[in-house]
Amino acid sequence: MKKHLRFLLIFCLLFGMSGMKAQTISYYFIKMPVNLIPTVSVDTRRDLVDFYDNGKSAVMPSAFGSEVVLKEMSEDYLLLQTSANAEMQLKLLQVNDSLRVIALVQTVVAPLKDSRISFYSTTWQPISKLELPQLSFLDFLDVEKGKALGLENRFNEVGLRNFVSYQFSKNKPVIVAHSSIKEDIRPEILKEFEPIIKDSITFVFQNGRFNLLNPEK
Repeated sequence: MKKHLRFLLIFCLLFGMSGMKAQTISYYFIKMPVNLIPTVSVDTRRDLVDFYDNGKSAVMPSAFGSEVVLKEMSEDYLLLQTSANAEMQLKLLQVNDSLRVIALVQTVVAPLKDSRISFYSTTWQPISKLELPQLSFLDFLDVEKGKALGLENRFNEVGLRNFVSYQFSKNKPVIVAHSSIKEDIRPEILKEFEPIIKDSITFVFQNGRFNLLNPEK
């Protein structure tokens, strides 16, 4: 834990994060590097934020002719629909009193919903040592209950795949991982496995890392 926090603090000092004025998520959205959001220009981002702040419909054309929609925005969270089957989330996470990081979640539906998450400093420098716990399909099963039902030996046999989408909460350092298992397996198998499938797993960001929320439940 201390080593992890020390790394983030050093990163903060190297890139001037601790001395920067605290900004809301809209500031970092507008400052976001073009390579991370190539279909939405800086001017479009400014207009989306302005429309949203003024209670207007925050819809603008993207570079490829589709529409982008700013669906939610608070001081620390932003949800942008980037196309009919893709969305982007930005979340400010507080490591300590002087250090914040930005989480970027990119989600596509093709046809199952799947997310990729990455982390950056507030000057948009990548942070490779901050990550969510790696999840497998077994994390979304009540394994002990599965053993009691005699399903343990079938976990790998039925070919459960691991598509996971992530959803941050507004104004709380909480992220929920949602599994697509129920949408992915055949109905006859779902009927058998449904009693042991967990729809989601929740993590809270504390002291520079993601911790399982209420792991005993």
